[in-house]
Amino acid sequence: MSNITNITNKEVIMKITFNNDDILYATGKVARAEHNAERHKKLNGMTVKEALESRLVNKADISYDLKLNFLTKEVVKPAKKKVA
Repeated sequence: MSNITNITNKEVIMKITFNNDDILYATGKVARAEHNAERHKKLNGMTVKEALESRLVNKADISYDLKLNFLTKEVVKPAKKKVA
């Protein structure tokens, strides 16, 4: 008996993860809605934390833009704490 489950006619939802320190970059892919295209330009080079604080986007917007490749991210690993 197989443990493989067949998924038919269902979209597999990819979970997008990001951290506050990750840096967002516009990919150059242009959104059809002009206000979204402008938003992507404004977010270019911001950290996730800065983008959320700017109130231009919320977490769902960032996930959507990453999923559809309007934005990409540079993962920034937090500095390791020195143990004294």
